[in-house]
Amino acid sequence: MTTTPKPALKRAVMVASAFALAAGALQLGTAPAYAVTGPTAKYDCQDLQKTGNVVPGDEIACTLTVSTAGNDTFSNVVAEVTIPTGTVYESGGTRQGTQKVAFDLGEITKAKSGSATLTVMVDGQTPAKTAVSSDAVVKGFAPNGAFTTNTTSNTLVTTRVDAGQDTKLVAKVGRASVNTFGRAETPITNLVDAPAGVTPKIELVTNAEPKKNYISSAISADGQKITWTALCTATPTEKTQSFTVKITATGQQSIEATETVLLGDNVANQGFAPPAACAQKP
Repeated sequence: MTTTPKPALKRAVMVASAFALAAGALQLGTAPAYAVTGPTAKYDCQDLQKTGNVVPGDEIACTLTVSTAGNDTFSNVVAEVTIPTGTVYESGGTRQGTQKVAFDLGEITKAKSGSATLTVMVDGQTPAKTAVSSDAVVKGFAPNGAFTTNTTSNTLVTTRVDAGQDTKLVAKVGRASVNTFGRAETPITNLVDAPAGVTPKIELVTNAEPKKNYISSAISADGQKITWTALCTATPTEKTQSFTVKITATGQQSIEATETVLLGDNVANQGFAPPAACAQKP
């Protein structure tokens, strides 16, 4: 004999089943997200002069190596590194604003690692005991999703020797301002500190920003100063141009200083009609 469940009992069973299904769905929906494991990143900064002292004018190379010992393939791997405090960017990667540089590392496998090197110079105004290090963020795709790996380089600490007691030429990072007559001068003492008894000489001035042709330069016959001449009138966005200055001295390794020249917005160009507004080349 079959007994038909009473309506109240049937409703209780249906409610219990509904709660069970809801609990299962909730459990699936709130499953914790897992972290995707990326490749290994190693970051190392070294003073290229290898003198044991990190001083203004020294070049530092920070090399990031990304690799894996496993069988996974990591694709579209990119790295973004910071320019260390107290240094000036020289080369490597693509600038991202003023303080970061990006590198495209492509694919990383057990047989193919990726490497990126950022080269910087210790600023001429950097004080002693400045910690020089760089942070790196590596991103890309693993077989099971996107990954992010963070790492920090080792730390170098700067020292400083008073001018006149140096054992080598020490480059500076300076600024010049073109006055309303369209000219300015930079003496060599604004560009380099030299050991006692050593006479440095300006050998070459190179435009560090090829898309800009705002200012011309001329080195004096004795190599002791640079004269800057405005070729255009500054605008709110286009008013500086940077140059690299090669300096030599007998018995010394040549160095490169950096000079940024600031243009006024009312350049009279020595009595002639004011030149056209400054604009970058395409």
